Amino acid sequence: MTRIALGALLAMTIMTSAQLAPNTAQAAQATLTWSTPTTYTDGSSLTSLGGYTVHAGIAPGSYSQHFNVGNLTSYTVSELSDATKYYFSVSAQDAAGNASAPSNEVAFTTPAPPPPAALYTLTSSAGTGGTISPAGSIVVSQGTSQTFKIAPATGYQIQAVTVDGVSVGAVASYTFSNVVANHKIAASFAAATPTPDTTTATWQNQSIAPQTGSFSAVFDVTPSVVNINAIAGFSAAAAADYTGVAALVRFNPTGTIDARNGSTYAAKVALPYSAGKSYRIRMQVDVKNHRYDAYVTSAGGTETQIAAAYAFRTEQATVTTLNTLSRYAKAGTLQLQNLSVTSASAPLTSSALWKNSAIASKTGTFTATFDTIPNAAKINAVTGFSALAASRYEDVAALVRFNPTGTIDVRNGSTYSAKVALPYAAGKSYRVRMVINVPNHRYDVYVTPAGGTETQIAAAYAFRTEQAAATVLNNISLFAGTGSHQVLNLSLQ
Repeated sequence: MTRIALGALLAMTIMTSAQLAPNTAQAAQATLTWSTPTTYTDGSSLTSLGGYTVHAGIAPGSYSQHFNVGNLTSYTVSELSDATKYYFSVSAQDAAGNASAPSNEVAFTTPAPPPPAALYTLTSSAGTGGTISPAGSIVVSQGTSQTFKIAPATGYQIQAVTVDGVSVGAVASYTFSNVVANHKIAASFAAATPTPDTTTATWQNQSIAPQTGSFSAVFDVTPSVVNINAIAGFSAAAAADYTGVAALVRFNPTGTIDARNGSTYAAKVALPYSAGKSYRIRMQVDVKNHRYDAYVTSAGGTETQIAAAYAFRTEQATVTTLNTLSRYAKAGTLQLQNLSVTSASAPLTSSALWKNSAIASKTGTFTATFDTIPNAAKINAVTGFSALAASRYEDVAALVRFNPTGTIDVRNGSTYSAKVALPYAAGKSYRVRMVINVPNHRYDVYVTPAGGTETQIAAAYAFRTEQAAATVLNNISLFAGTGSHQVLNLSLQ
């Protein structure tokens, strides 16, 4: 029936729904509204409206979809394809089923879906002594945020956190906000500074690995006041009396530091001490020969030898093993910390053939200390640490060199350099201390000539260029292109 006069389409409202997943199709929709017809085309009243049909298609006047919507005057066509132009019209039917001609046609182009969010990778890593969470590589969407938590293990503390190679401090957490690029975050850890032990009027004993040959012991002590009477030394069993301690250093009641020599106390140098000041004690002990040397370095000062080949206490003249650090204060108190005991090993001697000695694998930050002696002036000899047994210079990540000009320098990336041009002499011993950060591929170097002051010759120097990506160091490597040198008393912490 074509007598029904369908009112003109009065309004049309378009809505779009969010895309729920990248492969969700037909996410757009269009809402159509129209007026109710009241007459037939001849002008007579329409009293028995049966309903409406909505027509939709993607070509003008050609409709592939038809929706019977009842007597509604509004209808939403959903699940339309994105970025597609649609054409719509509406027809009416009376109760007898006679249909009107289609209404005027309207067109609407559905919007294109938003582009998918870019994805970026955040990569985290942690050195020995702690964890970072989440660990490894994770993928995040552009504009999102991600927090990483850094936690040290027992006995460790956070040393540094770097983001894309730049330090952000020793932070416990770090958040990447509004991510728009790939990033790397790395955490390194160091042994926590131990709480000092306080020496009191009760004998205190601490077990150490049994020592039957030669060994080196280093520790820091701080007297509470001047004119105390406190000792620290090594014994064969838990000491309960002075007579049980074989080799010891004393902060004596006269205000100086001395050592036991057989049946008496003595000192090569009357070295005074101050209240609250830290003193580093270094003892070279020869158990088999019952002799020892003692050296003292005040904070910021020069190492001074106060005992040379002193005899074990008379009552301990035949002892064969030392396995205890014993402490006692008859007057005042003495704080002790940072104890390190290193058994002497056979010296390593360099030559024109690479020499390597395996060490425990190091993947975090560690401190290497050793004594080194050049056999002549102006040699060309290196000592360093590598990820494998070195057979060429390019294999060594961090190294110290006795150079041909007569000074000590350090490898820094692609060249050798030094903060201070420290000269060396044939036959003289030099204590080298290297603080090596494997994750960050950086290291510091300090040198103390025998009887001299510690000097820093390298600060945050880069690993050799060829080793810039090394993740572990497990060898000490020696080589001499000219002359030779010895390395002994290696200690790793």
